[in-house]
Amino acid sequence: MEQGSFRKESVHHSRFSLDLTSVRVHLGDATKFFVVLLAKIRGTQYLFFTSPKRALYISLASGVAFGVFLTAITFTLFDQGVSAQSTLVDEISVEAAAISPESESMAASGTSLEGDDVFLEYFSEAAEEEYRAKITDMVQGHPIEEMLPYIFEKDRTVAAFLVGIAKKESNWGKRVPVLEGQDCFNYWGYRGVRRLMGTGGHTCFNSRKDAVDTVAKRIEKLVYSQKLNTPEKMILWKCGFSCEGHSRESVKKWISDVSMYFNQLDNQEME
Repeated sequence: MEQGSFRKESVHHSRFSLDLTSVRVHLGDATKFFVVLLAKIRGTQYLFFTSPKRALYISLASGVAFGVFLTAITFTLFDQGVSAQSTLVDEISVEAAAISPESESMAASGTSLEGDDVFLEYFSEAAEEEYRAKITDMVQGHPIEEMLPYIFEKDRTVAAFLVGIAKKESNWGKRVPVLEGQDCFNYWGYRGVRRLMGTGGHTCFNSRKDAVDTVAKRIEKLVYSQKLNTPEKMILWKCGFSCEGHSRESVKKWISDVSMYFNQLDNQEME
């Protein structure tokens, strides 16, 4: 009986022996290893604790299997982390490659388009406020002051002529043509023919806005179509096509007086 039992136990020992070299264990596929291990164990006819030696053997095999499983999980997570980092690096590389040569040169020189826009916008607004304040202080207390909202709508060359010519022709509205005692709002000596005409053959306007818009339109045509963009050239406003009927002194005086205010307000390049 003892010998038979020994043989039976020996047979089952050989059936349970696990040849690890026959199992292709891959760190990325721990499931397959466990399937093979369970198949080997279930093929035995004895429970784990039938024999102390068999129990010890199974415990060692299970420990090795569990260690391999943990190693596989660890490497799997590590690979995912590396992949995520690689993807992030790739995205950063793509974004860096998308930067235009112009942007690179700007970055190298410390140039910022957004900063420049804010910088220019700030000083542009400051210059505009200074420009308006200068004209307001200049004409303060004169009737033309009420026309400033309409004058500010014009470009600076036209506005400079509106202010300069009005100073010379009417002292900014203090000497004006009238119609039935009413101000014609004609501060520039304008003589365009209309239904309503004031003293001295001067035009009477319907409103301050009408006056500024009408005179500005005439000045714009002279400046941009006929290139009369300086007080010397704009002497046409005083003389018409010829200054023969005017003294040289009066011509020089007109140019000088208009230039005094025009040059302070016009900052555009003249041709």
